[in-house]
Amino acid sequence: MSNPRQFAVLQKELRSPSADQLKRAFRSFSNLTDADAVRLAVGAHGILMRHESHDAARAFQQALQAEGVPAALVSEDDLPQLPEPKMLNRLELSSAGLGVFDVLGRPTLIPWPEVSLLAAGAVGDIEVNRTRTERTELRFSPVFGVWPKQVTESRRKVSSDSHLLLEMLVGDGATRYQIEAARFPFKLLLDRPELSTTEKFIWLVRELCANATSATLNGGVRWLRAGHNRVPGYFNRQALTDEIVWLLWFEQTRPRSAKA
Repeated sequence: MSNPRQFAVLQKELRSPSADQLKRAFRSFSNLTDADAVRLAVGAHGILMRHESHDAARAFQQALQAEGVPAALVSEDDLPQLPEPKMLNRLELSSAGLGVFDVLGRPTLIPWPEVSLLAAGAVGDIEVNRTRTERTELRFSPVFGVWPKQVTESRRKVSSDSHLLLEMLVGDGATRYQIEAARFPFKLLLDRPELSTTEKFIWLVRELCANATSATLNGGVRWLRAGHNRVPGYFNRQALTDEIVWLLWFEQTRPRSAKA
């Protein structure tokens, strides 16, 4: 038996819905709360719902539209597909283009007009660690007297962290590159030891923006280009990926006159 088709609900404009709009829309659904609306308002990056049945997604789309939020109902099969990312550990910037290197150190020059999308953000990373300990306790029984009993305890520790991540798409999106700031050797590109990793990351994002002038920019890159010195946060890597998918869909579907 084939799996039923799944659907997504996407924003039709760059502006995200407000928390109040989402709260009112959510009142049509018994399983959604005001707290859910606030979380979505904070974390909304183009795709507002994913992997739902047609009826559920359609109902959500209609509730949003009733609150003045332009939204589109799109089959998951029709969303742009991203290739697996290639991790970059070295690059060069020049007037001719972006120089990238493979694992063997072989360079490839990408002309700046070929850089089609830039995305950046501080992505959340939640780690759950479980520990299991055993110990022996002495217990008293009126029948058996003092006797040992094995006690097992299980604890769960949840820790969260964030990583600075930069993504680039080249050409028609067939090639995708990633840079993780914590692992990237900035010294080969910017020998400024007095700068923090975050400062170097922001510098790189701005340099790429200045050269790849025809690239589509995600919200994080637009924020840094505007002069802010805090990298915007995303709940996790999937949230950043969803925004990239939405940006590609948005560019493909908006009228030609709006692109000019």
